[in-house]
Amino acid sequence: MSIQAFIQSEILLPRMKKAGALVVYDPAGRYRDLCLAMNGDDVDVVDASDSSIESREAASKALLTLGSIGDTAKNLLLYVPASLPLSEEDRQQDPFSVYTVCGSVFPDGAGDEYQSLCLRAKPDYATELRKLFADNPDPEFSVIDNVGGGAGWPELCATLDRKGPREIVYSLLVPNAEQLEALDKKNTWVAETKDFLKVTLGLSLKTRAKSWAPIADELWRFLLFSEFVFDLPGDLPPSLANVPRAEGAARPLVDDLCHRLRNDRSAQTIYIERAESIETELALIDALAGVSDLGNRDTFPFEEHSFFRLAVAAIENDQTEDARATIYQHADTVWVGKGESQAKWGLVQAALELLDACEDYDRQLPNNSRNQDTLLDYYVESLREIDRLQREFERAVNDLLDVDEIIDPVISKARARYRKLSEKVQVLFTQHLQMRCAMNLGWSCISSLWRMILSNYMRLTHSCQQSRW
Repeated sequence: MSIQAFIQSEILLPRMKKAGALVVYDPAGRYRDLCLAMNGDDVDVVDASDSSIESREAASKALLTLGSIGDTAKNLLLYVPASLPLSEEDRQQDPFSVYTVCGSVFPDGAGDEYQSLCLRAKPDYATELRKLFADNPDPEFSVIDNVGGGAGWPELCATLDRKGPREIVYSLLVPNAEQLEALDKKNTWVAETKDFLKVTLGLSLKTRAKSWAPIADELWRFLLFSEFVFDLPGDLPPSLANVPRAEGAARPLVDDLCHRLRNDRSAQTIYIERAESIETELALIDALAGVSDLGNRDTFPFEEHSFFRLAVAAIENDQTEDARATIYQHADTVWVGKGESQAKWGLVQAALELLDACEDYDRQLPNNSRNQDTLLDYYVESLREIDRLQREFERAVNDLLDVDEIIDPVISKARARYRKLSEKVQVLFTQHLQMRCAMNLGWSCISSLWRMILSNYMRLTHSCQQSRW
């Protein structure tokens, strides 16, 4: 689809049909011809280029047909070769602004800018389009139509049986059996691939090999490192400054491909192997040892470990919202399935739920402990949830094969908070029990009952200590 056809069918026509009338403001005259071409049985196009008086009269007549029923009902497209009036004063002076009130308007916001329209029409060629607009802010429609025609890479498209940059790059990264066989049969696609990767990603291949494997190695490293750099809030350390990476114009394509590779089950195993290898090859752990903020994406495995430490630190510092956000974003990434990562993330989540619940129920305790009956009702209806969460937390602890120094403070904090609330409830209960005994049985039975409670409490404490309390 040409860019003119895209603007007509995907932008102007739906907006006009929804509102009945559409006013196109175009001071540069870029859209005049495509607007006039929309005149037909269903659309009345009024061109205000020559005479505002005649165009106002024609627009008024066309407006009368908008409410008609049957064959006479038509939509109105009013073309105005002027800037969109923004202020109230400008709208009062514009004879056509009344049509924007009863209809719709174009352009309407940043999404209707020429470059944005082109990017929407050709999302797979965002990198090339952004470079094009950087050199020429007002390229002609014919120039836009020639972007991504595919004529420059016929061998590559035929070999992979794919069209469009996203699908071609994805197939070069993780080819299926048929594609891999086709890539190995001949090397006529190699020269086109070098040009293709330069245009779409800005990657200048350094390898002189004429086979798939070394090209894929370089492409994987370029793609993953580019995503990592795009996501990194601070500056790169000097040791990584010269590693090839994409320019900002290629970021949407880079982010989309990496996200797809991590979430496509058929590609996850290959992604993990590649990311681990690249992390080692570039010595990323040592190079970024002093960097605490690595962004938001889990491109490499060492980032997942960093995010885990951030979640633990947030819990230790009572920053529950930060901890919850980190757990939500990173507890289900591609790296969670490796080693004990899943069990560790499960443990910090269980600890956070227990800590939050303890704080919440502790705040409600004064209003639910005025006497023994209200306290018992509170436990039966709500407070027993604390015990359930504590059991789930202890199961999560037992699921870990090894409790290291990173997660041990979280375990201690959750246990201490649960113990504090339990003891507080126990004290309130015994106080109410003492009062009831004093009222009903007299003080003679209090001492024996108190000894029994203390004895049971000591036995319970000893038992919990033996079971990693």
